[in-house]
Amino acid sequence: MSSYTARVTRDEDAWMIEVPEIDRVTQALNLRQVETMARDLITIMTGLDSFDVVVEWPEDIAVSLDEYRTAGQQVEQAAERAAQARRNAATTLQSAGATVRDIGALMGVSFQRAQQIIESGRTRPA
Repeated sequence: MSSYTARVTRDEDAWMIEVPEIDRVTQALNLRQVETMARDLITIMTGLDSFDVVVEWPEDIAVSLDEYRTAGQQVEQAAERAAQARRNAATTLQSAGATVRDIGALMGVSFQRAQQIIESGRTRPA
């Protein structure tokens, strides 16, 4: 499959989109339109309807987006580790003989939530 680059720069009231592989430029009024406008231009100029577009944002935007995505991945990973630790704590307390009400109190959740946590540890694949 063919691949095209869409280099984006700001130009007063619009975003300029350069596609070097076809030596053409188009514009978008907002960032949501960048890939669509690039695809439209490529289709018009090449007649292709199936191809990849790699958007190259201005460096400051690219860096900010990368930081945002990395932080989001770290949050998801931390949330999974926290959920696993919560399940481990609940099942360890239960194995030690603690009641569901005690587990809830020690973990700062209702006894109903403690029961849900214990059940999720039982039904979760290893």
